[in-house]
Amino acid sequence: MMFLLKKGQPWVYGCLCCLLIACQKTDTKTLFTSIPVSQSKVDFSNVLTETEDLNIIEYLYYYNGGGVAAGDVNGDGLPDLFFTANQGANKLYVNQGGLRFKDVTAAAGIQQNGGWSTGVTMADVNGDGALDIYVCQVGQYKTLRGKNQLYINDGKGNFSEQAAKYGLDFVGFSTQAAFFDYDRDGNLDCYLLNHSIHDAENYSRADIRNTRDALSGDRLLRNNGDIFEDVSVAAGIYGSKIGFGLGIAIGDLNNDGWPDIYVSNDFHENDYLYYNRGDGTFVESITTSMGHTSTFSMGNDLADINNDGWLDVVTMDMKPNDEVVNKSSVGADPYNIYQTKLSYGYHYQYPRNMLQLNRGVVSGQTNPSFSEIGHLAGINASDWSWAPLLSDFDNDGWKDLFIGNGIWRRPNDLDYLKFISNSTVQRSASNQVLTEKMPLGKVANFAYRNRGDLTFEDVSAAWGLNFEGCSNGAAYADLDRDGDLDLILNNLNEPASIFENQAQTKPNQHWLQITLSTPGKNTLAFGARVRIVVDGREQIQELYSTRGFQSAVEPLLHFGLGTSKKVELLEIRWPDGKIQQLKNLPANQRLTINYQDITPSEKPLPQALIADHTDQSGLNFIHRENEHIDFDHEQLMPHMLSTQGPALAVGDVDGNGLEDVLIGGRQVFLYRQLAKGKFTGQDLLLDPQGEMVDAAFFDADLDGDLDVYLVTGGHEYTGKNPALLDVLLINDGKGKFTQNSRALPQDYADGSCVVPLDFNQDGALDLFVGSRSIFSSYGLIPPSYLYQNDGKGHFTEVSAQVAPELQKLGMVSAACTIQQAEDLQLVVVGEWMPVSIFTIQKGKLNLSQIPNSEGWWNTVAIADYDQDGKPDLLLGNLGLNSELKASPEQPVELFVKDFDQNYQTDPILAYFKQGRRYTYMNKDELTSQLTILKKQFLEYRPFAECGFEQVFSAEMLKGAVQHRAITFASSWGKYLGNGQYALTALPMEAQFAPIFNFTQADLDGDGQKEILSVGNWHGIRPSLGRYDADYGCVLTRKGKKWTAMNPAQSGFWVNGQGRKLATLADGSVLVARNNLGLMIWGK
Repeated sequence: MMFLLKKGQPWVYGCLCCLLIACQKTDTKTLFTSIPVSQSKVDFSNVLTETEDLNIIEYLYYYNGGGVAAGDVNGDGLPDLFFTANQGANKLYVNQGGLRFKDVTAAAGIQQNGGWSTGVTMADVNGDGALDIYVCQVGQYKTLRGKNQLYINDGKGNFSEQAAKYGLDFVGFSTQAAFFDYDRDGNLDCYLLNHSIHDAENYSRADIRNTRDALSGDRLLRNNGDIFEDVSVAAGIYGSKIGFGLGIAIGDLNNDGWPDIYVSNDFHENDYLYYNRGDGTFVESITTSMGHTSTFSMGNDLADINNDGWLDVVTMDMKPNDEVVNKSSVGADPYNIYQTKLSYGYHYQYPRNMLQLNRGVVSGQTNPSFSEIGHLAGINASDWSWAPLLSDFDNDGWKDLFIGNGIWRRPNDLDYLKFISNSTVQRSASNQVLTEKMPLGKVANFAYRNRGDLTFEDVSAAWGLNFEGCSNGAAYADLDRDGDLDLILNNLNEPASIFENQAQTKPNQHWLQITLSTPGKNTLAFGARVRIVVDGREQIQELYSTRGFQSAVEPLLHFGLGTSKKVELLEIRWPDGKIQQLKNLPANQRLTINYQDITPSEKPLPQALIADHTDQSGLNFIHRENEHIDFDHEQLMPHMLSTQGPALAVGDVDGNGLEDVLIGGRQVFLYRQLAKGKFTGQDLLLDPQGEMVDAAFFDADLDGDLDVYLVTGGHEYTGKNPALLDVLLINDGKGKFTQNSRALPQDYADGSCVVPLDFNQDGALDLFVGSRSIFSSYGLIPPSYLYQNDGKGHFTEVSAQVAPELQKLGMVSAACTIQQAEDLQLVVVGEWMPVSIFTIQKGKLNLSQIPNSEGWWNTVAIADYDQDGKPDLLLGNLGLNSELKASPEQPVELFVKDFDQNYQTDPILAYFKQGRRYTYMNKDELTSQLTILKKQFLEYRPFAECGFEQVFSAEMLKGAVQHRAITFASSWGKYLGNGQYALTALPMEAQFAPIFNFTQADLDGDGQKEILSVGNWHGIRPSLGRYDADYGCVLTRKGKKWTAMNPAQSGFWVNGQGRKLATLADGSVLVARNNLGLMIWGK
């Protein structure tokens, strides 16, 4: 989880954990009420006593705290509670009703061996129908000599410790265990999650994960009926010392009926995503299923947050939501370290909470892919977060999210790390002195209400869960049997907390609870999936107890039903795959359902509308992006601009009636279509000077065939470099092209787009050519151009006479023409630009702009979105899945100036957090380029406490080029008439990542065209994280509403960075991707 510096050692990664909650008086109007100890009689506290020999310096997980498990251990129908302590006694409390509990630890036979206990879970391990308790401990580390414990229940709540008998008495660095039947033989097996300690050998290439370790590294233990056997190697489970395991979740992620495994690993090691092959083995697939993950990955949970029938994944990290704490703490890796980790074989990782939305399995694939939407959902930063729990706490039918929070002391505080790195301090300070220098880290827990639209609302205060403290373990259970889920927290150095949920007091908020029973030894049906249908809407849940962080929830399934009073269908997929159904069940009851031997039902797979036909087409072009790191030249730019290609254009170049395809970057290929859907390729330019980023077919010389204009870009060249000159290729009528180097003005520009148009109505197509940037001067505005055609294919630059605004229009990314009833319009968009509309009248271009439309626009296209007969605009923006949020009241801003007068411009990004404007870059990032700030800010905390105005005064900003963005939503622009448009955001699925292109095609044959888009952007600074959540979006119109089509239904599935789209006459769709192959999709 973080950086620690131990006396006499170099800087080293270290990791910690904690959560929060202080029992305070709670507003009775809140959803949850804190139950005082005087009422609950739960007097457990996990209190730590730090010594010189045992502390956060000596044991990096010293503040990770304990766990809590809930379940009915004595058979009276009420869930009981078990708490683990690190230095004190573990305790068992039986529920006596009325939210009162009794400590029965000693009477129940729970032993105290003095071990450092961590996680706890409950399961019927021996298959006798009673919940047993499994406790993890730390052993063989310094003075810690614990070993894992298994308490077997006699059915009456009396326990005997029998870990050795069952082969579960592991000694090492255990975090938590999860019991599940991975081979579906009827016995519960065990995944043992272990953590590690810092060792110099841990910081090496990723293939070290193949070397097993005796104390660290996870274990898969198969239940052979009377003893557990370690089958990790044979099953394909990693078990090395770089496995810093902090979270374990079990669930069927690919919907094949077999339980899969998700493991959260702290520090540089990847999280593990194990898909169950169904033959006793697993395949680890994190890098192919998820674009990126949390860096310091901690607790996790699985649940279906959007009710689409696929389990999603949430993981916790340590990013503070408070900007002062955020800028005072270690954050994302610098770009060079980030790249080094990638080169060592580790996956893309960023230090923030992640919400991985399961997009399902598309035809031809075995496993699903996930879109990480934590920023869009609004749950990405909750500080030092341990325990996420996804469940429906307000009974409205949608899974909400609770997060337990807090670290007792912050070892990642930058001023602390600076202090402890001093050689004098290293020599003289004791561990306790060093520890006391760490800032305290008690913070509030978070509760997020699921809005049902892939976003969450922070209701921590409204629900009464925003108490400050350190809450590590967390569990939910219906403690008072009133039809809602209560919360139990294991807090560090404070009494445990119980929060009573009062959702049942809300009118028209109904519920259904289900417990399951099966014959054999998996008596509670761990692994069963229940699907319900309520008013035509579906929900799913799977039954496992281990969830969150070091904890286990009550083994029952709780469904919120909202206003519905009846469940139309309840379907159980039992652990063996058999299906059982019940219908028309009244709400507000708890059902116990016994297994029935029913023949499995076969569900037909959805038939995809289109499929990938690339392999059969002959379109074998692969775009190769050259290695160029923009940040080496411009440290403060938010993203790289050198990955905007390839160019793509479609047209019949040889007159055979079939469209041909031009595509290229540093190489340009022409693919001629010789027969329908069959292409053959040839080099058009073997060695072009520059990198092609856009292209357009048009008849430049009025000879009746298609010539081609190629735009050079790439943000790599400056001055009068020939690589900045665009190219015009003239067609001989048979598809053979020659370059006319004298036809174009000598405008050296970092281009972005080209649009043919006849602005003066002389019958010859002229050209608008947009420019995106100036190399090494991000934020300065390059000129864009209007080239007038003399009718013979020679062009003259005329923007000064015809459209002078083009010379300072902005950082143009794309443009299109649109014919309205009144006039032809040229629509131009770009980064930091408003949507700009040039109305063409009498050979002049008159500029207007859509109000409040400044954004980071990447593309613009035409579609009659509202089907009123008037063409509207489709506009691809950054999207809403970013840390940067923009509005008219709180814009994202850029100030560009040579602040330190070193002949290099400095682009300063500003944004709002908690209503205050800050520099986006942190102290180290700013002072590495602006040395004038180093003397002003010697320490991190004073800088973090400064708003933007305290860092950059009004005097300093004089003369700066200023930009702002007030919307990042990809949108459609409704045409209002008289040249005016109004913007409305596209559906949420179109906001997952930056959109770079649109096209339209009738995929389902209903006569109405769907809208397709592609995007993603990987060249992003690590603090923002790469945008990779888009796999292509298909919007279809149902009635008067556009909705996103499920990928399994559409079949459209594009990985990587989509850059261009085109639809052929036969309805096939071309996709050009940066640094990947060209694709063609069709029926």
